[in-house]
Amino acid sequence: MPTREGKWLQPTYDSMAVFEKDFPVLELPGLDVICPGCKKPVKLARKSPQGRIAGWCRRCNRGVMP
Repeated sequence: MPTREGKWLQPTYDSMAVFEKDFPVLELPGLDVICPGCKKPVKLARKSPQGRIAGWCRRCNRGVMP
């Protein structure tokens, strides 16, 4: 169970497709954080070419970062 609360990803992404384009690398052993909106666990399994990690909260429809 994650104990660390994540933050909203800035800039805000309109859709998951745009988010996946900016974070193309999928890392399966991702970090788990708590969504700042719905308080549900979110796996940070995406990585950008610059090395930033993030995840997508399906319930809030927003990107989350550590």
